[in-house]
Amino acid sequence: MLQELTPYQLTSLLLCLSTALIVFFIYSISQKRKKLSNEIGRRETLLESKSVNEIVSDLKQSYQDIEKKICAGKPTLDQLTEPLKHNSNQLKYIDVGLLPPTFKFDDREFLKEQISEHLEKQFKVINDGRATSAYSNWEWFGSKSKGSQMVNAYQGLLLKAFNAEFDVIRKQMRHSSFDTAIKKLYRLEEQLRSLGETANVSISHEYMNLKEQELRSWHSELEHKEEQKQEKKRQQALLREQAKQLGGDTEELEDDIYFRKSDLNKAQKIAQQMYGASAADMELKISLMQKEIERLETKFERATSQAQLTKAGYIYVISNIGSFGEGVVKIGMTRRLEPMDRVNELGDASVPFKFDVHTLTFVDDAPKIEKILHRKFDDRRVNDDNYRKEFFKVTPQQVSAAMDELGIECDWYFDVEAKEYRESLLIREALKQESSHAQTISSKLPESI
Repeated sequence: MLQELTPYQLTSLLLCLSTALIVFFIYSISQKRKKLSNEIGRRETLLESKSVNEIVSDLKQSYQDIEKKICAGKPTLDQLTEPLKHNSNQLKYIDVGLLPPTFKFDDREFLKEQISEHLEKQFKVINDGRATSAYSNWEWFGSKSKGSQMVNAYQGLLLKAFNAEFDVIRKQMRHSSFDTAIKKLYRLEEQLRSLGETANVSISHEYMNLKEQELRSWHSELEHKEEQKQEKKRQQALLREQAKQLGGDTEELEDDIYFRKSDLNKAQKIAQQMYGASAADMELKISLMQKEIERLETKFERATSQAQLTKAGYIYVISNIGSFGEGVVKIGMTRRLEPMDRVNELGDASVPFKFDVHTLTFVDDAPKIEKILHRKFDDRRVNDDNYRKEFFKVTPQQVSAAMDELGIECDWYFDVEAKEYRESLLIREALKQESSHAQTISSKLPESI
């Protein structure tokens, strides 16, 4: 088109374009000059009210305030980020048709780690498109792309159905019914293959093998729990024999002596403030209390000396986040036939909530192991004055590492139920919301009717 223009017309067009560019350039400069002029005016006005040093000081203070807010908000951010990571990890499994596993509170950390590894392998196979097989080139109304979409939909539905039914089979499985569970799994695969015959879609052998491995891990946990039941019977028989030799429960004797001494101290303080007959009566009571304490101490010494020959018992690590917060555990030992009796006893009326168990393991020399653990975490004691208070500012994971160093195999449970504590929080929150709702309604009522 430019070739059709005469030299005069071309020159005129170039002149117009140049003029337009010059006008636009001048306009841009004027706008920038206006903005700079306004900014200069604003800063001059600011300098009239404050000096440069004052402005710099204000900026530094503002910076420090922001830093403090960041530091104050970081724990909350971390607290929110951690569950977000967990939820995001579960979401990636859900998106590909994998159901997140549900664990019981008595499922070991070892099982959780194993299942996590299985899921990661399964996720990779699904993500790579190797979880299902499809041997067809379908066309839908002459369209290969629509046929491919239909086959993909078949694969997704088949995979979700398989995973959902696998979860049912896994939950119904018992320690003695592994063979039955395997047969159900293969029968399920056959049924789904029949349903997918139309599009020649089926579960791949690779994915089938991965799910079978996962099922074996769940079954191993069930077998372990059954073995623990049988082992516990052997341990109780040993402890029952020890109890006969001891002639008494050293823990109960020790607790009894401790509380009686506490009562004796209180009685002695009261006696110092009494006179006459009342003082004499109190002195008599104190004398009787001292004799009873001496009798119990003699019995305790005899039982303790005998206990040195029979050292088997349970090491327990328990926590109570409702009473002591997170990051505090009690490390102790017991020779009770039923060790949970000791844990339940510790969680009686003396504390607001029950204790949660992180581990409860039987060892041949419980006093020695307890002493080693107490010595290791001695600098983290909650009560530095009374060493009978066996509470330490450590996490269950740290105690687990210490037990591993000692070569002691334990079943660990890091997640705590804290049932009573969490239910109390829910009740308070519900009452708070109900109270807030009632106040909102009352504020809307007229002052007089």
